[in-house]
Amino acid sequence: MKEGRDIIAESPAFLSALTLAHKVAESCSNVLITGESGTGKEIIAQYIHAHSPRSQRNFVALNCAAIPDHLLESELFGYTRGAFTGAHTNKVGLFEEAEGGTLFLDEIADLEISLQAKILRVLQERKIKRLGENTLRPINIRIIAATHENLNRAVQAKKFREDLFFRLNVIGINVPSLRDRSEDILPLAKHFVEKFSAANSKKIFGLTPAATDYLLKQVWPGNVRELENRIERAVVLSNNSHIEVEDLHPQATMNSQQKQNTLKFMRERVCDNIAHILSIDEMTHLYIEYALSLNKGAKEKTARDLGIDRKTLYRKLGKRHPTL
Repeated sequence: MKEGRDIIAESPAFLSALTLAHKVAESCSNVLITGESGTGKEIIAQYIHAHSPRSQRNFVALNCAAIPDHLLESELFGYTRGAFTGAHTNKVGLFEEAEGGTLFLDEIADLEISLQAKILRVLQERKIKRLGENTLRPINIRIIAATHENLNRAVQAKKFREDLFFRLNVIGINVPSLRDRSEDILPLAKHFVEKFSAANSKKIFGLTPAATDYLLKQVWPGNVRELENRIERAVVLSNNSHIEVEDLHPQATMNSQQKQNTLKFMRERVCDNIAHILSIDEMTHLYIEYALSLNKGAKEKTARDLGIDRKTLYRKLGKRHPTL
């Protein structure tokens, strides 16, 4: 078994991806990591950085779906004072923050076409220009991109630039889904039990045979992230020395007491402390914040629970409500 930063691998499928990541780490080539949400694409990117000559410099990560489109360019390129309304100081962008190191662009498929063209130019020229200035600044970074989308289909649908796809996909690494690496389910579960037992000062020593069998029979659409989330909740809720099947059921994370807590939260925030009728957007924002707190900040799981996609969740969270 190989372990790194939460890298637990016994399955041939994942070990193959890890071996390829180790091989490309020594190179300076751009890497495109693909795989379903929750498979651990960022962990593979961090593994590549940690085993590369750039390991002593910054690893800078950006989720392209998490930032509104109109803010992404300034986040990446930075800006000078007065470049636009609200630009009161100079700001270094992520390209410059990653100088000498690695810039990880997660969910690259969510980039607008116009911004894709600007990133392509950076890859070609290895220079950037902050918003509001004419000076070209040379940069020395490695770009690792990731997506759960099929970029070949996105290229065919004219939603992703073909030339940028080829620039990014010098080395392609596919991270297998958890259902394709079933040999890793129990080692991962054991690792998470130990991790969250220690974090919560609980004496839980493993899983019962029935719980083990239950885990192996699950489909895990949320992959490792879902397994980790499920184990964390089970550890927090369990009163036994071993995790039982009942602790692992999704509905076990919303018991009657937690439902009462939800109602109490909404009454206190909406009825008692708000002096006016809230708009639908404000109510939505409040409830999303509470759903996130129940899910320990796991946005992918929260989006699934709420029945919306990830980008919609980020967009709704990004709305400002000065009255709240």
